[in-house]
Amino acid sequence: MQDYIIENSLTSSQVVDHRSAILNLPNEIAIGQNANHREIARFKSKNDRNFRPIVSRLTKFSRDLESRGEPGRSISMGDIGVEVSAIEGTFSIFELPFPPCTTFQGREELLDRMSHYFYKSSAVSAQLTYAICGLGGSGKTQTALKFAARNRKRYSSGVIFINASSLATITADFDRVCDLMKLGSSTNKAESVKQWLSNGRNTKWLLIFDNADNLASVCVSNFFPATSWGHIIITSRDETAIGLVGQEGSSLDPLEHSEAVSLLMNKSGIDLASTEELKHAHEIVDLLGCLPLALDQAGAFIRSRRKSCTDYIRLYQTQQHELLKFQPKLSSYDKTVLTAWNVNFKQVEDESEDAAFLLLLFCFLDPGDIRENMLLRGCTPQRRWNKYGNVEEIDAQDSGVSSYLIHLITDEMCYDAAIEKLLSFSLIRRNNDFNEVRSLSLHPLVQYCASQRVSQSQQNAWRLQAISLVSHAFPRNQYIEYSYGNDGRAQLPHVARILVEYDKLARDTDTSEKVKRTLASMLISTSRFSDRAWKEDVLSRAKQLLQNENDEDLQAALTVRQSTLYRMYQRREDSQRMLEAFFHTHVTHDENAKIANNARWNALRGELVISYAENLIQGSELATAKTELLNWKPLQSPPSIMECLVLRLRNTNLARILREEGNFEEALTYLESLYEEDLHDEHAEHKGPRRIIMSNMADVYCELNRPVEAINLVEPELKQMSEASNDTISSGRRLQLCLAEGEIMSGRYREAEDTLQILKKTSEAIISPDIITLGVIFRTWSGLARIAHHQGDWIQALSHWKEALQAGKRCKWDQDFPMNIVRYSMAHVLFELRNEEEALGCLQNARATFDEMGIKYWIVGLGTYWYKYVRGRMNAFLRDNDSETESDFEKT
Repeated sequence: MQDYIIENSLTSSQVVDHRSAILNLPNEIAIGQNANHREIARFKSKNDRNFRPIVSRLTKFSRDLESRGEPGRSISMGDIGVEVSAIEGTFSIFELPFPPCTTFQGREELLDRMSHYFYKSSAVSAQLTYAICGLGGSGKTQTALKFAARNRKRYSSGVIFINASSLATITADFDRVCDLMKLGSSTNKAESVKQWLSNGRNTKWLLIFDNADNLASVCVSNFFPATSWGHIIITSRDETAIGLVGQEGSSLDPLEHSEAVSLLMNKSGIDLASTEELKHAHEIVDLLGCLPLALDQAGAFIRSRRKSCTDYIRLYQTQQHELLKFQPKLSSYDKTVLTAWNVNFKQVEDESEDAAFLLLLFCFLDPGDIRENMLLRGCTPQRRWNKYGNVEEIDAQDSGVSSYLIHLITDEMCYDAAIEKLLSFSLIRRNNDFNEVRSLSLHPLVQYCASQRVSQSQQNAWRLQAISLVSHAFPRNQYIEYSYGNDGRAQLPHVARILVEYDKLARDTDTSEKVKRTLASMLISTSRFSDRAWKEDVLSRAKQLLQNENDEDLQAALTVRQSTLYRMYQRREDSQRMLEAFFHTHVTHDENAKIANNARWNALRGELVISYAENLIQGSELATAKTELLNWKPLQSPPSIMECLVLRLRNTNLARILREEGNFEEALTYLESLYEEDLHDEHAEHKGPRRIIMSNMADVYCELNRPVEAINLVEPELKQMSEASNDTISSGRRLQLCLAEGEIMSGRYREAEDTLQILKKTSEAIISPDIITLGVIFRTWSGLARIAHHQGDWIQALSHWKEALQAGKRCKWDQDFPMNIVRYSMAHVLFELRNEEEALGCLQNARATFDEMGIKYWIVGLGTYWYKYVRGRMNAFLRDNDSETESDFEKT
């Protein structure tokens, strides 16, 4: 039962009305009370009309609590906060300021870790200290209380809770405990309590020092008893408490998602949630970042205001500030989400301008993974192409990053001091280092609350700094950036965030053309990463930014990427039309004057020609593609660095044409020359272009029956990629296909099958696969089918060939040569399974297009050694079985 008093004024008007005075809790009873705020719990006499009802309710409440206790021990901590009693003949105190939250969720792993630390060995003769650190509102105090309540029986000498936020609060709490324990009227009551805890008869005790946030000015360890027994828990926002005052410790993360949803639902009083309500509860948890304080207060808002989760989301979108200011009427926590960190923000601003600046920058970046190498890249010179097609370094300040920020981030001592200050209040936290990459994170609500401390114009200034820093940091070209792939992928969340911030900035101010160009340039580069939706979105954004721009270099780069994207997602005709339109508009007019001294433009023109030729190759127009490629050449000899790269890509495509024409020896000569050239290119920082050459070389080795050389070529590169955890990217999957092909040809079927199974799992997990990935899936299934075929496992072979047939249809190859080979292979399997009728049907389907198209070589082996193998096996089978079908097959 819960009893509450409604406070009325002495006049007829109510200070607090009935609706806002109650909490809508089960069995809640409201009793109106005539009193002002000062007299809220006072009565004129025992004849006061409300005295007897309230006393009777409180008396019953007390008896109910007593009835839930047991003789010989204290009442559970979920029920009361203070007790002094005798336990097993030893004077004991069990004193907490308030019980653990009844809706406490999660932290089981931490509680188990603490239990293991404190109780792992009863033979340990030492005082044990454990620090629980984390952001304000993350549940440090509640975790400590939960631990105390759960393990109460272990502490027969007592549990003492001390507010350690200042020397004054520590002294006051020790004085109060001393009086409760009746230890005398010493002038130093803290010392009296310590002496009692140091008595050999009182060894089983737990001390909790809560809110020990200011470790520099409040030395809590001075209040630890000098004993070789006892347990101490310290809660602090300062992560240095772990190791400084706590021998062991943990930093609290936000709750797990499922735990956060449970906390919200429990606090909201929603017992039987509909599917829609539960969906919106998950959305609220995401909005609030699984922070216990925010969820607790959101649940209280929903319950007290009788709102739904849907209502909360709607209000959050328009009145976030007001919602985060909401505070439940009865709460053990005296801060709202919006004010929980105000003291820390003020201390940071007063003590370290550098830390305050960094925090504001972090407010406009993605909160989950702020890598220090990205911050450094954003503040140091980065490599870009100049108009002469060579590499030059562009300063961060030229990209709009402030000189103060550049100094702060590049000066290691200044940066470390600022980070240390932010860590000391748990406003940020260090993530676990991976591959020596140091990164930071902060809670999204800290971002919001910190950003609200500055004006709108200052927020816009910091938005611009975040946009400038990320745009400058993002790598532009894999040829001149060694860590292009790793850095690019890691920075994508920040690109997504600054696009949101750019939209807010553009609504308030007119952004400069320079900012638009810089942002568009970065977005074009980001289109090489992630999935289809991302690629389409960033290219669309880049197009909007360049709508009124006359920067033909950026327009050309955008057209190359858009045409490539169309081709990747089987829109070859659209790709071709886009390229033809660009050539007509930008290339044919005044061509010679435009490119006379601009090697960069000529190189971009070469990229457009290559994209155009790749469309032709995909359409089997090999002769036309070859002509187009040979028509492009560098402006002069020696070419610029950028033109060298384009020339190498052009020649790789010429070698590809030779391979697809069946001129394998000539293609190999071309490719080996390109490979050697790339190996000795001092400007080639990234291996992406080299891997394209390697995969083509490996295919030709297999076509020439040299599978061991194919394996030896790709295996070391795949090993390096695996060690760097990037063997699942597109070039890695392509090399794995080459490895599997070499293994199949070498008869290493078990190894080939392992390689292909891994590749299948990786490729089929891609949600929106492009034509390259679909081709990989086709080749994976056809490879698995050929292994089963070689081994005479006809049932398995037929199953795999059917999967290959479906994969080919997804590639829209229904009438193309690879599908004919699949049907021929299926026909052989069906003959082996004595299903001649279906086998003949497969042959007939293949014949319909085979006579017209002839043999093609664009998928390694299918048009050469595999075709010869399966045709020979089928002939032999029909001959050995004296089948009447043999003549029909020969016709086919």
